[in-house]
Amino acid sequence: MTKRIDTSWECWTYDVWGNARDGYDVNDRSCFDRDAKLRIAVTINNPGAEHEFISAYPTDRQIQALFGLRCRIATDGDDLNIYITRARDGYPLGEMFCTSHASLSPIREQVAA
Repeated sequence: MTKRIDTSWECWTYDVWGNARDGYDVNDRSCFDRDAKLRIAVTINNPGAEHEFISAYPTDRQIQALFGLRCRIATDGDDLNIYITRARDGYPLGEMFCTSHASLSPIREQVAA
């Protein structure tokens, strides 16, 4: 059975100007969920090695469901900041920021101040 962790994310959609030929510009962004919950699978990196560590990252399917997308997506960013575009033409769709963890690679929970 795959180990999973519960995470929280702040999710934003974009108001986009432009087109595929001339390029796209993000005019504005809007937060649609400040506490989106995702249970994501944990991956063991460098198994058996001295520098073994665990990490986690949402799947494309989880991101598509969260944003209500039916198109193929491409993601960029890092373990805590994910930028989403439409795969076929690079149309910017939104961004999401992990609010529950200080790191997802390796996994470290957010420490309350």
